[in-house]
Amino acid sequence: MRPLPVILLFLLAALLVTQAAFSLQWPLAHDEAPLFYEAFLIQSEGRVPYRDIFDFQMPGSYLIYYLLGIAGNFGAFRIRILDLLILAALILITYFAMRRFGKLPALAAGILFGLKYLQGGPALSLQREYLLLVFVALALWAGLRDSLTLKHRLTLGFLFGLSAVVKPHAALGLLPFLLFDIADLRQRPEFSLPNLLKQVFLPAVIGFFIPISLVTAWLALTGALIPFLDIALNYWGLYAQINGEMAVTPSAERTAYLLNQFWRLGGGGLWLIPAGFGVYLNRNHQAYLLACLALCYAIYPALSGQFFPYHYIPFVYCVVLLASLSTFHFPARSLPVGLPSFLLPLSSIILLAVILINIRPSQTFIRQIEGKQIATSSNRAGEISKFLEKNLEPGDTVQPLDWTGGTLLAMLETRAPLATKYVFDFYFYHHVSDPYIQSLRSGFMNQLHEAQPRFIVEVTAIDKPWISGEDTSRDFPELRAFLEEHYSVTMAKEDYVIYELDAVR
Repeated sequence: MRPLPVILLFLLAALLVTQAAFSLQWPLAHDEAPLFYEAFLIQSEGRVPYRDIFDFQMPGSYLIYYLLGIAGNFGAFRIRILDLLILAALILITYFAMRRFGKLPALAAGILFGLKYLQGGPALSLQREYLLLVFVALALWAGLRDSLTLKHRLTLGFLFGLSAVVKPHAALGLLPFLLFDIADLRQRPEFSLPNLLKQVFLPAVIGFFIPISLVTAWLALTGALIPFLDIALNYWGLYAQINGEMAVTPSAERTAYLLNQFWRLGGGGLWLIPAGFGVYLNRNHQAYLLACLALCYAIYPALSGQFFPYHYIPFVYCVVLLASLSTFHFPARSLPVGLPSFLLPLSSIILLAVILINIRPSQTFIRQIEGKQIATSSNRAGEISKFLEKNLEPGDTVQPLDWTGGTLLAMLETRAPLATKYVFDFYFYHHVSDPYIQSLRSGFMNQLHEAQPRFIVEVTAIDKPWISGEDTSRDFPELRAFLEEHYSVTMAKEDYVIYELDAVR
């Protein structure tokens, strides 16, 4: 190894460790608070997802957050430690998967991805795409080889089956492994269609459906399968029409929107330059497989149609791995035939430039260094938490009218029981003329009348967030009438209101 790349990697690793240490102070934020609160309800009240909790997440998300919540006792500091342990495991797995390209690319791959992950701050922490990346990394470890055995194919199917029960689109990553395996089998004398089905597809399909079958059985045994299918068939399609700006995309504009957003690649397009050098310098089966995997996960966000930053985590991971291949230093005696000698230093210079442009400390880390507060929603959550801690009595329940605005974090911190099965309220305000949304509104009001929660907490701030666009509304007349008849405002702030049941006052 040359000393300059080693020194650079050492500095990047030092930056990674420093940011990781500061991340231990990060609060639970964005999607973390709702998902961990739902996991708390499963643990404390024995609620079953879909049957007792209305949400549209995949079953694997509940399982992972449940395990993390139990292990971390639903506390921010312990959960942050678990987050870093997952990151450390991911870097280690990546190293073993990539060391066939050399130690330097293997080290660079893990360190660079770790920096990109922490760059996202609390909002990107423990997102489901990040969690399923562990399965993708293990798949690379198992599948980045010249030929696959029955065991490898079964393992790959199983790992992508696990990723699919977290996010269905993640199964896209299995396609390059199957295609390259077929290409390898075609070169063998025993190639035939029956052998192809028996040796390639059958093991992969069996492995893929093992976790899916287990999850389906669990849903059926707990009485959650029918509610899950109801949500999948009736709500997923509506939610998929909400774009990354939290607006409903009209059908006539959807194709143009998807194409426009797809080419942006989540701001990660610059990595394609060193990634291209990495593929060209190596020009082998494994490098081409990585490139195809990156392409699959570049398509991945378009399948959801929302293009949130965390949707690009698998793509960023794969393209960073490809870019790390341009750090490979060929000894003079082993230069690939026909490779111009100037490409080696040029590829390193380009990679360094992309690192300097694209790798930055997170805004949260910078605020911490400057001694500023981390996030406004966590401040709101702190205020709500103090109120609930002071006023909640045994047997009281709370109903949030919020999404990611801080109420669910406060309810998690105070272990406040949920009044209904509806954790969020944003699904009441989009596609409001759709019969399914109307049925959700009706079901919510029925449960609200029956539960009569002691407190109802409504966040009105823009970071709630609100859905806008065609067939959306911020009006819910039945809810307003219920609040006016049974509740009084006990605390009114600029960005949230707490209502208390009149019978208790």
